[in-house]
Amino acid sequence: MARRLPAGHDRGHHLTVVADDLLDRSASSLAGELDAVRHRWDASSAMTVQTRVRVEETVSRYTAWVDANGLDSFGDVTAQQARAFVLAPTREGTQPVIATRQARRTALRLLYRTLRVLGHHVGDPTLDLHLPPKGARPARPLTDDEVALCRITAGLSHGTRASLRSVMWALGEASAISSEMSVVRLRDLDEPTAPTRVQLPGTYRHAARVGPLTDWGRQILTAHATRLLAAGATPDTRLAYSGDATPGGATAQASACNVIREVLRRTGLDAEQDLRPASLRHWAGKTAYERGASIQDVALLLGTGSLDTAAQNIHLDWRQPHTTGTRNR
Repeated sequence: MARRLPAGHDRGHHLTVVADDLLDRSASSLAGELDAVRHRWDASSAMTVQTRVRVEETVSRYTAWVDANGLDSFGDVTAQQARAFVLAPTREGTQPVIATRQARRTALRLLYRTLRVLGHHVGDPTLDLHLPPKGARPARPLTDDEVALCRITAGLSHGTRASLRSVMWALGEASAISSEMSVVRLRDLDEPTAPTRVQLPGTYRHAARVGPLTDWGRQILTAHATRLLAAGATPDTRLAYSGDATPGGATAQASACNVIREVLRRTGLDAEQDLRPASLRHWAGKTAYERGASIQDVALLLGTGSLDTAAQNIHLDWRQPHTTGTRNR
C-alpha cells in the first residue's frame, strides 16, 4: 500500500508516492541509497518541481519493485531486470506507450547517475536498453526529465572542460545554436553577476534575439561569469569558447556541437535515433509553447522566420490541432 504526501509539502521532503515498507530507513541499504539520492536532489537545481515529482514517483515505484524482487541494493539489479521494469505493463494492465517507457528509463538513469556522483560503485543497467523513437521526424525536443539528466551529467568532473560543458548546455537551454555559443561574450549577458537573459547574435539562417535563461542556467552562468571577472575578464571575453579558431566559424561551431553531443553520449541518449544536439534548443521552444507562448513567439525565440519551421522544431502539427495535445491555436 502506498502513501501520498500532502500537497504543498516542503520540497526538501519526499514529493510523491513512497512505499510503506520502505519507511524504516535504518533497516535497508536500499532505502539508505534512496535517501542519499533524494538528499542530493534536494541540494540540486537540475530538476524543476514538476520534473522532480514525476521522477520521484517512478523511482519510488522502482525501489519498491527492486525490494519486492529480494535485492538489497540498486547495484544488484541486472540489465534484464531493469528492462523488465521499463517495459512492465501499466497499472491498467496495458503496454506502456513509448513516452512512458522513455520516462521510466530516464528516471532510472538519473538514479544511477546520482548514485555514481555519490561514490557508489554501480553501473547503469539501462545503458544498453534502446527504445524506438517517438516519431519519424528528426531532432525531437528533449523531455524535461532528459534535460535534468543532462544537467547533472554536464557538471560531472572538475576543471575548465567540465565548466564549459555546463555553460554551453545553459546557452542551449536559452535557444543558442552551436555557432552562436562560440561567439557570445560576457557583455552579452544582461547582468553578468546575476544574468537572466543572453543576447544571441544570430546566424545567416537565424535572426539575432534575446534568449531567456532557465533558473538552472542562471546559476551556471552567474558562477561562470563571476569566475571570469575575478580572473580579469573584460566585457569582450568569450563566454564559452577559448579556442584558436574563428568564433562562429565551422571549427568553433563543431567544437560547441561536440560538447552538446558529448553530454548526450554520457547519458546514453546519443543512441536515440530522433535525438541530436538541436534537440536541446527545440526543448527550449517546446517549453515556451507549453507555458503559453504562441507559435509566433516560439519562432522569435528560435530565431526562425518560418512558423512552419518553428512548429516542426517543437513537433507541433498545427494543421491537426485536435491531435497535438493540450492546446489549439
